[in-house]
Amino acid sequence: MADTGRVREPEAAKIRALRSIADLAGDGLAERMRLDAAARVLTIAHRALRLQVAPAASGTVVADLALRWDPSTITATEYLEALSVQQLDAFLAAAPGWAASVRAANSDVTQDQRRVA
Repeated sequence: MADTGRVREPEAAKIRALRSIADLAGDGLAERMRLDAAARVLTIAHRALRLQVAPAASGTVVADLALRWDPSTITATEYLEALSVQQLDAFLAAAPGWAASVRAANSDVTQDQRRVA
């Protein structure tokens, strides 16, 4: 019978759990949360640009990074992890302003602002 890897699944899950606990014990949780937030912003911006809800030529760090990201080749988190700390900081700092400008540009399209992306 072929090895399906199921025997190793509990061990792999245990290792992932212990790594997560190590993150909680150290400073890793804050950085992980920051990357998770940035990945969400990147995904939303990429989707908005693809759907032409946001102007592609906005020239903001949010639009620029979202346009360069190819989700078929790399995950959002991996893409963002390759940025410098300064680039990630600038991306996160620009996100609220970028989102506000997109919302304002589309205010005539939808009245329900609770369902974004």
